[in-house]
Amino acid sequence: MLSNHFKIAVRLFIKYKVYSGINLLGLSLAFMICFFCFLYIQDELSYDKFHTDAEKVFLIAKVNYKEDVKEIESSILNSKPLEGISKSVANNLPFLEQAGSTIPEIENLVRIQAGYITLESEGEEFKELAQYIDQDFFSVVDFPFIDGKVEDVMSDLKSAVVSEKFAMKYFGSVDVVGKELVLKGNDGPFLISGVISTASNSVIDRDVFLRIENSQFLEDEYYNGWGFNAFIAFVKLNDSRDKAIVQEKLRDIEADHDGASGLSKLRERLNLAEDNPVYTYQLKPIADIYLDPTIVFGDSSSFLYSLILAGISLIILIIACINYLAISITASAGRRSEVAIRKVIGANILHLKGQFYAESFLQVSIAVLLGFTLTQALLPSFNDLAEKEFTLTLFENLRLLFGGLLFGVALTFFTGGYPAQILSRFKALAGLKGNGSHKISSKLIKSMVVFQFTLCLMFISVGLAMREQFEFINNKDLGFDKEQVVYVEGVSGKTNLLKEELAKYPSVMMASGSSGIFVGRIIHGVDPINGVENRISFISIDSDFFQTLGVDLVDVEGVQSVEKEQMASGMSFLNESYLNALKADSLMYAESIASIDGVVVDFHFESLQNEIASQKFEITEPGRLSTLFVKLRPNQIEEGLSAIRESYAKITEKPLEEVKFLDEFLNSRYEDSRKWQRIVNISASIGLLIACIGLFGLTGMGMANQMKELSIRKVLGANARDLAYALNRQSFILIIVASVISIPVSYYLIKRWLNDFAYHVDITAQVFAVSILLLVLITLITVTYHSIKVIFTNPVNILRNE
Repeated sequence: MLSNHFKIAVRLFIKYKVYSGINLLGLSLAFMICFFCFLYIQDELSYDKFHTDAEKVFLIAKVNYKEDVKEIESSILNSKPLEGISKSVANNLPFLEQAGSTIPEIENLVRIQAGYITLESEGEEFKELAQYIDQDFFSVVDFPFIDGKVEDVMSDLKSAVVSEKFAMKYFGSVDVVGKELVLKGNDGPFLISGVISTASNSVIDRDVFLRIENSQFLEDEYYNGWGFNAFIAFVKLNDSRDKAIVQEKLRDIEADHDGASGLSKLRERLNLAEDNPVYTYQLKPIADIYLDPTIVFGDSSSFLYSLILAGISLIILIIACINYLAISITASAGRRSEVAIRKVIGANILHLKGQFYAESFLQVSIAVLLGFTLTQALLPSFNDLAEKEFTLTLFENLRLLFGGLLFGVALTFFTGGYPAQILSRFKALAGLKGNGSHKISSKLIKSMVVFQFTLCLMFISVGLAMREQFEFINNKDLGFDKEQVVYVEGVSGKTNLLKEELAKYPSVMMASGSSGIFVGRIIHGVDPINGVENRISFISIDSDFFQTLGVDLVDVEGVQSVEKEQMASGMSFLNESYLNALKADSLMYAESIASIDGVVVDFHFESLQNEIASQKFEITEPGRLSTLFVKLRPNQIEEGLSAIRESYAKITEKPLEEVKFLDEFLNSRYEDSRKWQRIVNISASIGLLIACIGLFGLTGMGMANQMKELSIRKVLGANARDLAYALNRQSFILIIVASVISIPVSYYLIKRWLNDFAYHVDITAQVFAVSILLLVLITLITVTYHSIKVIFTNPVNILRNE
């Protein structure tokens, strides 16, 4: 019986090639999206799960209160840190030493501190990020070792552990244990004692590990005080249930150092309530760090992104399932005689349902296989889109395929259930007479069409809004001239020499040095003004900086601004935002006005996702600046780049590895948002394609229900234009209904996304109007096929059986 069901299913599949092909295309694309979604979410949730005692290993984070707030954790729907608090994972050495020795619930405390090293290999120098760690680090954070033993790898002060990628890059093999690692500026070479695998995801960079005793921060007594926070720490607890106890004891250590008077002064300075703790400590499980947007450490993400992708996948799958239902029911019109004959020769409802479920299972299974094939073929493209490195092993492929087939079985009963119920209950007598009057519920058809239209409008509206926002970013005046500006990093002590050398080339307009702006580390301070914490960025520049980047000065009463050409070392400047913040305190404002040499316009050197903060610019000697900005003449870019390379090689006696344009760097800040724009656009395109396919079937259902009415209209003299109007009128009404539903939902989603940008476009009616017009156009094109078919159908063939 079962084999007979599948034989007939194959024959019908071939007979109804158009409907079968449409179903397969929609379902296979939906399954492909679901497979990609599964891979992405699985990868996002896998970070640092591989550690043996992951549930006992925690990162120490200090929570500083800026306002009186109760929540210190973001919800899964937030991709940004909470306002009112800040979290820091950097700790000082005395605090960590006291915590490790006085808290009995801590089994082990290990420190880690990152820093760049210069590797010498075959006469060339390369920069790599190294992690300076305690000797017991790998007993707490246990990465899988390809070579070497955990208990021995860091036993010597000059031991080094490298990753397999690092070993292959510099030695061409993972068999490097016992080989020397020569670093510039260190006494003696390091001996490689272990190689770790980087196959599993982790927030900890794993290229090179050195003993923490080699860190520069342990060589100077200045760095050993309570005021210098540069060390990250992981703790392994005896019992994970002691987490709250340890958090309280960590705060007690810090509070004992500050004293009651110190905490009171902090509350007063920040205008906090008496019961505000000022700061607390949080132990973050190592497996939860990656998906916590409130903690900045290593690679990070937000579970919101996984929810977005899961939502997109679910929407596309629902659209595909609705299409399958619609097209299957539409195709049933020609099978009523078949069902009637089956009933006459003895088939009961169970036999008929078995046949229809077999047909559904065959189509869904083929769709799963096609979706799996598309996943394999497009995996490299998805890696580029999602910025991942998925590589599927045989086991992972089999698990993915088996899971897809299981899901396909469940989908068979869901999508095949309604057609089976409808088709198995046709009246035998009516079917044998050729009576085609069985009508599918018009309410069902309309609800499915409205649902399709609503989802399509949401996709289009969100995609258009994202496009407008990035056009706004690209066209916004940032307050400085970013065109034809190249920057060169790592030139401390030689900035002035490079400027002098570049001045000899006619292709170079100007050059200027800076530290802590655009690229590099910014020094931040806090200036409480009337009880409100005002965050200040301190930026070091040379006297040509404002002129090189075209930053203007503003006239302020009480300030005698110097000309750009007269700027000199020792002068200081504030930006407009800092000056406006100071106006809240007249005394501070008067003192600041008297001590500055000018005020510069607010300009966006940070992402447009952040508001322009208070900034103070100090003109200093070029030798102390780390980055050089070079303004090239228009139409002489290639000559200018050659001049930079030649000058850099002459001054530093080594080649310049990479020339970077400032505008390209600024655009890279939005790569995460652009990535999701691309994902939404591609998903919207696939969703629209599947929706158009479904609209074909849904329209066919509507036409089948209206055939008698339209035939009577033709008999009474209606022309082609009248029939076309009658056919499309209902579709336009359903688009209006879908618009009413989709606009509020789309508005909410767009607003949530735009809230991530401090500077963004307004949500206008144009976005929704264009979305509706585009959907109307798609509907007209899709409905045209059925309209032409109905218009040219002979009404006699329809009315003879009525």
